[in-house]
Amino acid sequence: MTPDQFRRLAETWGGDVERWPAATREAARRFAASAEGAAVLDEQGRLDRLLAVAPEIDEARADRSSLLVLQRLAAVPQQHRPAWYRRLLRWPTLVPAASLACSAIVGVWLAGAMPYVHSASDPLSLMSGVFDVYSIGLGSVQ
Repeated sequence: MTPDQFRRLAETWGGDVERWPAATREAARRFAASAEGAAVLDEQGRLDRLLAVAPEIDEARADRSSLLVLQRLAAVPQQHRPAWYRRLLRWPTLVPAASLACSAIVGVWLAGAMPYVHSASDPLSLMSGVFDVYSIGLGSVQ
């Protein structure tokens, strides 16, 4: 095990070799027997002890801190929301209205075209007469 690998494992898993992954423990114990390895484990052990102590925070200090956080959040300008009519004129809100308008236009067009279709009793012929390109007579093509 190289010194860099040992230091990286010690920084990741702490100063107690028994908490390290099982595959690295034996090599770590051999390296920890050296002066350099013992210094790294001692340094990480001190950090582990420092992090193990829960901080004592005075209730008044916690209240002041939370008030300061709330004041700072209130001071941040809120994102500008556009007016209601601008929100309605965006594409996702216009899809239902556009589809309804297109349906109404097609309905009015079909109602106007109905008298000119020869076989008015057949609704499919009316639809194919309006929407099918091949039903439109382009005259004689020579």
